[in-house]
Amino acid sequence: MTKKKILLIIPVLFMILLVMLMITILKKCTGNSVSEPEIIENIRVDYAQLSNENGRYRYEDENYSSCFGIDVSTFQGDIDWKKVKEDGVEFVFIRIGRRGATTGLIYEDDEFEKNYKGAKESGIRIGVYFFSQAITEKEAKEEAEWVVKKLKGKEIDLPVVYDLEEVYLEDETPRTDSITGEAATKNALAFLETIEKNHHAGMLYTSLYWSECYYDMEQLSGYPIWYAQYDSDIPELDLPIGIWQYSSQGVIEGIDEKTDLNIMFIRKD
Repeated sequence: MTKKKILLIIPVLFMILLVMLMITILKKCTGNSVSEPEIIENIRVDYAQLSNENGRYRYEDENYSSCFGIDVSTFQGDIDWKKVKEDGVEFVFIRIGRRGATTGLIYEDDEFEKNYKGAKESGIRIGVYFFSQAITEKEAKEEAEWVVKKLKGKEIDLPVVYDLEEVYLEDETPRTDSITGEAATKNALAFLETIEKNHHAGMLYTSLYWSECYYDMEQLSGYPIWYAQYDSDIPELDLPIGIWQYSSQGVIEGIDEKTDLNIMFIRKD
């Protein structure tokens, strides 16, 4: 190679190195996961193919299979994640935070950092959920932005879930007590759209009651569904779903308290 050609190549190599350096800096500044989160797909399966072994559902047919998971929060206490992994848990949704039902303030889950670290070190796939009590789109967006900020520097494998539920209090009225279906739908969309604008996948947690009485599921059809129903041998929601939460009374090695059990439906390659 001639000296002239070498002199021409040097500036090009310098520019390539500069671009690579800028990309690295931007990734560090944004703090978002470098890897894309796993996409959960809403799937309509043949529930007759479900099997239940020792209280844990599995699914298998020609086109689809399943994996077993749990969701946890501070209510599960101190968790031995090595034992959880050994007990066959393949994925977990960890509560990252919540909004107070009366105060309206946002709180981080007391066990989030410990649970994230333990699950990550054990090789369990991780998603997170936020327990919302938003009454406006502005509050729902605030919740999503709070989650995004908390996830900076962390890698998650599964979506960020919007979880709005009824809260029952003896002496006080929850702030979401009179929320309408229209408001609930708009709030869910505000949260999930904000999550996706910040390079995370979004997901909706719902039940038969919330799906039929509150949420406009057609407006929310672009998001995977995490469906909760404990009183049936199959999900009764007449929509394809991604995950079915079928029990709140699960027993998992490494967790002293009862735990929610979930089955994720997966399309085979």
